[in-house]
Amino acid sequence: MEASYRKVATAIPTPISQKITLYPAEDRFFGPRPAVLVLPGGGFRELPPHEGEGYARWLSGLGIHAFVLSYRLLPDRFPAPLEDARAGLDHIRNGDHGLNVGRVGVIGSSAGGQLAGLLMTGRVLSIEEGVADPPRPDFAILAYALADLDLLPPPVVEHLLGDLLPIKDELSPAKHVDASVCPTFVWATAQDPPGLPNALEWTRALAAAAVPVELHVYPGGSHGIGLADGVEYGGEPHKFIAREPHTASWTTACAAWLRREGVLVD
Repeated sequence: MEASYRKVATAIPTPISQKITLYPAEDRFFGPRPAVLVLPGGGFRELPPHEGEGYARWLSGLGIHAFVLSYRLLPDRFPAPLEDARAGLDHIRNGDHGLNVGRVGVIGSSAGGQLAGLLMTGRVLSIEEGVADPPRPDFAILAYALADLDLLPPPVVEHLLGDLLPIKDELSPAKHVDASVCPTFVWATAQDPPGLPNALEWTRALAAAAVPVELHVYPGGSHGIGLADGVEYGGEPHKFIAREPHTASWTTACAAWLRREGVLVD
């Protein structure tokens, strides 16, 4: 049974369970199943459904419980979206959703990948108070995910951060990778100006810290391509959705990686 999806009202605190749309593993799967917190991209301006519901339906078909998070967007700035992401992880592990959950991971695209990275590294920002030992995922999938804000054009960074520009490095998750970070699957396309250099930086940082990492770079497809299957999921058509059959094989490669890491056991 799917939880109802609703947009986050930034002016009124909303229980995390009401910011999550749940897509349980398909009925043919039994026993404890892995779960994934799904963090769509959208530059903190929108939450494209093809990176939310699209990913969730794919994960459900693999036997993974998917929790799509509607985290806070602009004009709310950090730490608001990070607070939501941490609460999402806690909800999966401790919530009243009633599912039998095993290992818990995260998938993040673009800006959602920045959030995923901050979860992976356990980063606590200097602007936060009273945060200790934040929840971290057991595995991660990064789709053209933001690794380092220095790899974006300065005007874009200024728009995203506003008066938080002085903590730009704190918000660049690849700068905080160490050996405690979870195994990670990284992918991007060669035609994606922000995605490719960030994917390479993720891989460099993870490998330097001896974190298990697998990288795939595909020749075709622009930023925000999602599953690359050309399918739209809910809402208005999204201009970045395209059909690139070879790039779409990243889901097959990722499923194989999940099995290799012992996350998926059929």
